[in-house]
Amino acid sequence: MCSSRLYQGIDMDHYMQHIRVMHEKFEIDGEFTPEEKDFRYECMLEEVNEYMVANDREDELDALVDLAVFLFGTVDRMGFNDSFYRAYVRVSKANLEKELGPNNKRGGFKLDLRKPEGWTPPDLSDLV
Repeated sequence: MCSSRLYQGIDMDHYMQHIRVMHEKFEIDGEFTPEEKDFRYECMLEEVNEYMVANDREDELDALVDLAVFLFGTVDRMGFNDSFYRAYVRVSKANLEKELGPNNKRGGFKLDLRKPEGWTPPDLSDLV
């Protein structure tokens, strides 16, 4: 798949609209504090752990959706709504420059990606 088609049709606004409705309903607004960051971190870890101990595909899917809710909720709360998609595209393009092979820092799973010689990470500095 060529990279020009790779990102067509992704509508981040659709996901973010759902998150904003949730935040409005529960009056989640104001400053994003270090305490909220800690809370959201713990919630995301909880969902990852729920995914790992899930006994069936339904529970796995539920955990992944809950993880996405906290992820996109954190994107919204941190004010990255306008830059998240552009950052996602840059990171994805940089990942496409990686090579398939074991990555020792994550247990050497054979289908992991590793950074080839000369690989450079994406520059996100203009998005924050």
